Amino acid sequence: MTKDELFNQNLLRLLCAESFFLASLNAAREMYGKSYFALGAVEKQALDQMVLNSIGGNYQSLTPDWFGAPTQGPTGFQPPGNPPTSS
Repeated sequence: MTKDELFNQNLLRLLCAESFFLASLNAAREMYGKSYFALGAVEKQALDQMVLNSIGGNYQSLTPDWFGAPTQGPTGFQPPGNPPTSS
């Protein structure tokens, strides 16, 4: 792994962690009406589990469409005048 790939991976991890924390802060305000830092240990654990479940559920529901099998068709450059045909 090159330095650039490692930097890109670490940057993506940082952005994901910050997004998760922001979701937790917003969910704490919505669910309990107080700051995330004012919650007790049990409330924080329940909140973190709820946020993880909702993010994981959204990811699972969207991923098959994003990574599904590509539609079959001609690949690469086609000669001029020949319309693409589907098999």
